[in-house]
Amino acid sequence: MKGTKRKHRRLSNETVGYLYVLPAVIFIVAFVVYPIAYNILISMQKYDISTFQSGVKEFIGLSNYQSIFADKLFIKSVSNTFIFTIVCIIFQLGIGFLLALFFHKEFPGANVTSGLTLIAWVMPMLVIGIIWKWLWASDSGAINYFLSALNLIKEPIPWLSDPKYAMIAVTATNIWVGIPFNMLLVITGMTTISDDVYEAATIDGASKMQSLRYITLPLLKPTMVSAVTIGFIYTFKAYDLIVGMTQGGPNHATEMISTLIYQENFTTFDFGKGSAMANIYFLIIFVVAIFYSKLVMKEEA
Repeated sequence: MKGTKRKHRRLSNETVGYLYVLPAVIFIVAFVVYPIAYNILISMQKYDISTFQSGVKEFIGLSNYQSIFADKLFIKSVSNTFIFTIVCIIFQLGIGFLLALFFHKEFPGANVTSGLTLIAWVMPMLVIGIIWKWLWASDSGAINYFLSALNLIKEPIPWLSDPKYAMIAVTATNIWVGIPFNMLLVITGMTTISDDVYEAATIDGASKMQSLRYITLPLLKPTMVSAVTIGFIYTFKAYDLIVGMTQGGPNHATEMISTLIYQENFTTFDFGKGSAMANIYFLIIFVVAIFYSKLVMKEEA
């Protein structure tokens, strides 16, 4: 009898545990698994504006995927997105690291100044895009005004209307946005390094550059990995900033995968092709997330 009661009690505890987990499972299935599965299904169908009229969704297999990989605009958007992401990460992390070294030292107004730098990060991206669109304006923009005042240019540069300069302007703006976030991550990582380590290195005769190279950088490796991975995902899916500044133009010079997916779905209404692009987009970010998880597990081991 006692064994039976214990068994029933154990089953009861397990049932309660499953009931606690059930809402989370339902949420994940409804808002993660189902949308992904349905999007994969749509990507294998001929699903466009004519489908709404006929009500027939023709199954075409991988034709949409073959179509997008043969589309030069899609290939260009992939190239633009990777170049944009890599350049932004390099400068955001590099400048953020230097600022973290600066603000990590105690001096009057350090906390206030470092706090003010976070304004760029907390502002809505669409608002930032619109503000910087004014700053990059050819005729009345502040950037051309200051460059002219410093005698660095003889005539205004069409930053956002010339394909040669548009990507530079968009990339520089996104770098400005991401620097505070990287600075905050690095400063947080620095706080975990004990001052005793630096004191011991100083006693042993290590210079500041040697301490930076052999203590700070190695101990900040997990933080750097996190910053690069989060930065990649956050930058790779950039959309609001691009729409606010260029909408992918001029002549698709700043076209990203995210903006092209929007156009395919809500401008040309080719949902099958747009879904195929979205799946490729998701797959790239998913691979990066898996890579990050393995690195984290390796560091913990």
